[in-house]
Amino acid sequence: MTFELLLFIVVAAVAIFSAAFMLVSRNAVHSALFLVVNLLCVAFFYLMLSAPFLAMVQITVYAGAIMVLFMFVIMLLGSERLGGGTAKYGWLAGGAIALTTIFLVVVFVAVVQGQIGALEPQPQPPQARFVHAVANAPAVDIYLNNQRVAADLSYGQSTALQRLLPGDYNLLIFEACTLEERGLCPNPLEIGAAPLVALPLSLAPDSTAAYLVAGTPTDLRLLNVPLDLTPPADENTFRLTVVHALPAYGEVNFIQQDLADAARSTVLAANLAFGEASAPLTLRRDTYDFLFENLGNRLVALRDYSARARTHELLILSAAPVPVVEGAPSLRIDYIRPSAPSAAHEYGSPQQIGIEMLTTYLLPFQLVALLLLATMVGAIMLTREEVIRRERQRLVVSPAIKRINRAIPINVTASSTEKVLPSGEAEPSAD
Repeated sequence: MTFELLLFIVVAAVAIFSAAFMLVSRNAVHSALFLVVNLLCVAFFYLMLSAPFLAMVQITVYAGAIMVLFMFVIMLLGSERLGGGTAKYGWLAGGAIALTTIFLVVVFVAVVQGQIGALEPQPQPPQARFVHAVANAPAVDIYLNNQRVAADLSYGQSTALQRLLPGDYNLLIFEACTLEERGLCPNPLEIGAAPLVALPLSLAPDSTAAYLVAGTPTDLRLLNVPLDLTPPADENTFRLTVVHALPAYGEVNFIQQDLADAARSTVLAANLAFGEASAPLTLRRDTYDFLFENLGNRLVALRDYSARARTHELLILSAAPVPVVEGAPSLRIDYIRPSAPSAAHEYGSPQQIGIEMLTTYLLPFQLVALLLLATMVGAIMLTREEVIRRERQRLVVSPAIKRINRAIPINVTASSTEKVLPSGEAEPSAD
């Protein structure tokens, strides 16, 4: 039994017994205090689930504000002690406690024997994106087994992150169809077309990677660049990975320049060979001047580079096509900067809760709100009808009361302007 499991069992027992004492206590103040203990236990469970924001909300809102309101009402009404009287079922409390104890023993044995503390969290499916980084190469379609994951991907373009099933795949890259009517394009797998690239690919759970189509138009290669989308320690930082995808060039250096003082320039990634990627660089959100160099020669410079916080940027050194010179295609050194995916928010944080509520659970929340509104309106209407019915019943005088009123003599002398009715009541004058 792990310490975490033992701690959970102890806190769960406190929560259950505090809830039971809240129900059986004859003192309203004591009952409210037991409820506070139960709410604190729930907040502790949130902490064990790595959700500190929910734990603080539980303590501040429920164990704090709402319980203060309860105590205020109890003290205002003077209902510290519940009404007296003999209990009709005196054996019920003892029987409930005995059944609860047996239930707790059974659950304890089941939890210990089930080795819940040794269970691992459910792994997340792998995520992958594909980037075309070969100038003057045709657009491509990318398949994983029989599933197409990228269609008509041309130079400089990239796909969004895709959730895939873990396992081993056969990755196939075909030249994209050039017909204007895309519906007439045949499936390359069905017609047996020869792929430009065919290689095995293994996708592991909890992995995120970008796959770059690099090399030359006649010799395509696939580069695997891992991405880190875990929550950063500093919310005001971003991650940057530099990839050398420029063939026919030797090792390059990636430098953070200081234009005011060249001596303060810093080499962030040194001696990157073709096909290599740097380790993820963690940089604060700011404006930077970067430079790629090869053997002291400047290749390409990036001025006023900035990025959003909590993202993983991908900077690919490549070659961009230029207009045809003397009938032959030419290239110039350039870089590719695909859109950067955002890092996941920490579990239980305000951002994560807000995203889940406003995306996954927005429609159910709205439906529940409409149902509660309709229920509240219906309850108000039913209560109003009941109040009106009781008020009418109170105002209606029964025939027996009318006969008693007629039998009571009235010793009042009617004035000249009044007439005495047969019922003994005086008719009001016209004045």
